Amino acid sequence: MDPNDILSKVHRRVLDNIQKKGGGHDQSSDGVKSIIAKDQALRKAVADLYAKLVELNDPAIAVEMLAEHIAIMVEMLNDFKKKISR
Repeated sequence: MDPNDILSKVHRRVLDNIQKKGGGHDQSSDGVKSIIAKDQALRKAVADLYAKLVELNDPAIAVEMLAEHIAIMVEMLNDFKKKISR
């Protein structure tokens, strides 16, 4: 299976879950729409960043920059994981 297919399925499942939790309330619906828009913008930005890093043709800089972003995301994940285990 293509890794992009797997990511798309995971992405759809997460968004479906978010939409179900919205429960159809106007404020929740607006919040869900905002999250979906931010998620789509982030995915586009990450893809654009990757394309520009490829064009730069400097793997060392690409690795350093991507590692910094990954570290930020890991910190965010750990914060949410702490909240789950409470």
